[in-house]
Amino acid sequence: MKNKKRIMILALSIIAVFAAAITFAYFTDQSDEVKNTFTMGNVEITLDEADVLETPSVTGTTWTVPDPDVRVPSNTYTGIYPGAVLPKDPTVHNTGSNPAYVRIKVTFTKHAEITAAIPDPKSILGALGGGWSYAGASGNTYEFRFANVLTIGGSTNPLFTQVTIPASLDSEDMASISGFQINIIAEAIQSQGFANVTEAFAAYVAP
Repeated sequence: MKNKKRIMILALSIIAVFAAAITFAYFTDQSDEVKNTFTMGNVEITLDEADVLETPSVTGTTWTVPDPDVRVPSNTYTGIYPGAVLPKDPTVHNTGSNPAYVRIKVTFTKHAEITAAIPDPKSILGALGGGWSYAGASGNTYEFRFANVLTIGGSTNPLFTQVTIPASLDSEDMASISGFQINIIAEAIQSQGFANVTEAFAAYVAP
């Protein structure tokens, strides 16, 4: 795209990104004079997940989602053990005035320790939601793209719905990855002028 895009990023444990671009509306009155009105378009998204309830017990902590409509920017999980299944459903919502293409970047802290214990860290994220596909990795960051245009007021399917800690990990593995974080960033760019999500993010310019 030749027109400059302004992009703002709000950093949270789960991060939302805002992008602004110019759109043009042309209005002609009854006379021969043409009046051009220029209005600012707006791409704005939020990224959230369901609030998770953690219940410790003598048989092992469990994690549940009492109400999937209660959304939060992040969750903290404690008492994790091999085989633990942790609900997590990162979802992007279009709250702006332009349709958009979106992508999510998932970054693992303690990446070297995790890959020593789990050769393919993204495998713990499980099955991807409809419309999402894996787009490649750079270091400890894994990129996923949503193929469909995210309409105004619309939401993506969750990128995934749970994180599963492999049951095969031993105490040494668990100690090495203790305290790791899964950080998630969502980015959006207006869909107008692009044929698909690949073309859109080829033109994406980070701030």
